[in-house]
Amino acid sequence: KNFEINQGAEREAALAALEKQLMCPICADIFSKPVVILPCQHNLCRKCANELYQPSLFHARTTMLVNSGRFRCPTCRHDVVLDRHGVYGLQRNLLVENIIDIYKQDPPPLPPPLPPAEATCSDHEGEKLNIYCLTCQLPTCSFCKVFGAHQNCQVAPLTDVHQQKKDELSEGISSLGEFRDRVQALVNLYFNCVQESYKTQKQNVCDKFSSMFSILEERRKAMTQQMSSEEDEKVNHTQMLMRCYGDSMEANRKLLSSVESSMEELDMAAFVQVGQVKPAFHVRKTVTVENVFFREEMLRSIDFDKGEQENKRGRTKRKLLF
Repeated sequence: KNFEINQGAEREAALAALEKQLMCPICADIFSKPVVILPCQHNLCRKCANELYQPSLFHARTTMLVNSGRFRCPTCRHDVVLDRHGVYGLQRNLLVENIIDIYKQDPPPLPPPLPPAEATCSDHEGEKLNIYCLTCQLPTCSFCKVFGAHQNCQVAPLTDVHQQKKDELSEGISSLGEFRDRVQALVNLYFNCVQESYKTQKQNVCDKFSSMFSILEERRKAMTQQMSSEEDEKVNHTQMLMRCYGDSMEANRKLLSSVESSMEELDMAAFVQVGQVKPAFHVRKTVTVENVFFREEMLRSIDFDKGEQENKRGRTKRKLLF
């Protein structure tokens, strides 16, 4: 029996080594016919050799080389020089092709496995191991108990010990299964607790941010409304000032026009009926609504001293303007 086992192992090893030798280094598969042999005695599929040769030929054509029929062996890296026939000028390896045909045939069926042989005693040839030495923790035969090394040992029937070991192993497997179930339950519980905890935390964060967003939105609306009210108030006030300023400017324009008309009056008696000029005072340059009203009142009270010559009218006019 041992000889048959060794023979089967040797056969499998030989087939594996043969398959390795029949592998193409290009396509990494069993050689496909036709198989060509290179000058370096290595083999290639013809189609693989042609694919390897075509890039070399293309490179040679693009570089304007004339003698370009060569490529390198993928196994030993030696240059393979081809004639004008290219890879079709290489010889076929008929021996390898025949070996491939034989290898691809269906292998003979393997013999059915033999039943396991019953163990026998190493000290007493042919004696079955039918008892178990509890002292030495070893299976043995009856002769070892009666005549051999286990005369003073405590023994038990091998079948009983075998059944006891099986029961202990089954109990251990059952305990291991229960322990595995408990561990799996704890893992699932921990996983669910982690998920629930982070789910709650995420919800709390979302609620807090929603509350903050609501407060900010209310504050934004209140501030926007307040700014709009202040803007309307300032705009209305500015428009009122602009209207007052416009009215004052229009009154001043009419007053200046009246003064200029009076200065052109030729009748001195009519001209001096306006009255006496009041003492002048400094007027601020800053133009405000109050200044405009004040200037209007000042212009209305302008008068001239009697006896002034007419050649001083221009100077008096400039003083009035400033």
